Amino acid sequence: MNQDTWNDQSRDELRDSLRSAIQGQLRLKKYEPSSILEHCRDVYLEDECPAEEWDAFLQFASEEIERASRKLAAEMAAWPDETDCDRLDRVELALRERGILLWQVSPCCDTCTRAEIPDRIDVINRRCPGFRDRVRGYAFFIDQNMPEALADGSNIYVYLGYGWFSPEDQEVAPQEYETNALGIAREVCDCLRSEGFKVDWNGDFSRKIGVSLNWRRRTMLE
Repeated sequence: MNQDTWNDQSRDELRDSLRSAIQGQLRLKKYEPSSILEHCRDVYLEDECPAEEWDAFLQFASEEIERASRKLAAEMAAWPDETDCDRLDRVELALRERGILLWQVSPCCDTCTRAEIPDRIDVINRRCPGFRDRVRGYAFFIDQNMPEALADGSNIYVYLGYGWFSPEDQEVAPQEYETNALGIAREVCDCLRSEGFKVDWNGDFSRKIGVSLNWRRRTMLE
């Protein structure tokens, strides 16, 4: 933090950043308010704010979380009984029954997500014993930039990556992997369409599956 550039304009910009981050995180429904407050401290205050002003800005963030939560609760009262997020949760369950993991709002980037898929399978297996033994593929969309997009409204566009697990993790030829991964992608598209989603995908292995969502989520992501 450069003390020479810290001024009232800096303070206003930091307040705007906190408001935006809080709004996006509350809409996303991935973290509880206490974790959002920690995120504000770790990401914004430690790098942008002199230490002697942390307490004041943490108080501001805490009050903003309460204010934004009340605003979101008022919005939720006007939502339809069934939202895109409800339908997406049903897609996740339907794919799970088929032995396909759908990971909503997975970590950071494609590389991080793929590295953590075994751990995610363990989490699902604890909820649904036997899933690990029958999982044969996966799909995911990452959390990168989702809070920023949701800070401006609930309409977002996500891109789903996908892949296949070879039996017993055997080495397979690239063409065999691609053929099976495309089969997983088609099943994902079928489940999405069955819940009324429009899917943007041309069947090409080099492309992700695009889906437009009105992200109105009542329940926390698991």
